Amino acid sequence: MNLHAENLNLATIVGGWVVFLLVLFWALKSAPWDKVDGDKGAQHVLLGMSVIIFLLWLFGASLENGITFHFLLMTLMVLMFGPQFAIMGMILALIGVTIQSDLGWLSLGINALLMGVIPISITWLMYKLGAKFLEANFFVYIFYNGFLSAAVGVVVSLGLAAIVMALNDVYTPAILKQSFIVYIPLMATPEGFVNGMLLAALVILKPNWITTFHDKTYINGK
Repeated sequence: MNLHAENLNLATIVGGWVVFLLVLFWALKSAPWDKVDGDKGAQHVLLGMSVIIFLLWLFGASLENGITFHFLLMTLMVLMFGPQFAIMGMILALIGVTIQSDLGWLSLGINALLMGVIPISITWLMYKLGAKFLEANFFVYIFYNGFLSAAVGVVVSLGLAAIVMALNDVYTPAILKQSFIVYIPLMATPEGFVNGMLLAALVILKPNWITTFHDKTYINGK
């Protein structure tokens, strides 16, 4: 669902860039820089995840009429690094995709919102709500924060992308209904499964890579 600049109207381009720049300013200003300052290991993990996101977004599944689907993996990014660094890592990946796929720099703002900021915000909101209202244990962390957050995030992201494409006449409503909207619910399960599975593996193998996971909260005494 990478949008090309040539298909977007002025309002979408300007609106996307304005909101995106505000979000990026917030991320840069509020990021916990002390956690990565001088920590080359943490920096390499973030860059490595950005490369993985770049490859996932670059090579998606193409359907008829040129419509493309791909995993977002933003839920895993948020739970690993927090929302601020997730946004920065997402931007690095999207810059690469914009260059390689020739999307046009004017489309970067709206693409960043749809593929990054929206699912990142949903995951972080659900994480905060879960921490407040749900029991803190390993299974809740994996299935709620990993699986469910990713599933909700991709459905909302794709739904908003369909609206943007319709408003910009990228595709007709008939084509969107037949070749895009019908597949949105089907993306929820694989997106949730991939994020949840990778999250569980990292919690077991590399728990120090997961900023939002703490043994004392989710395992000890459970």
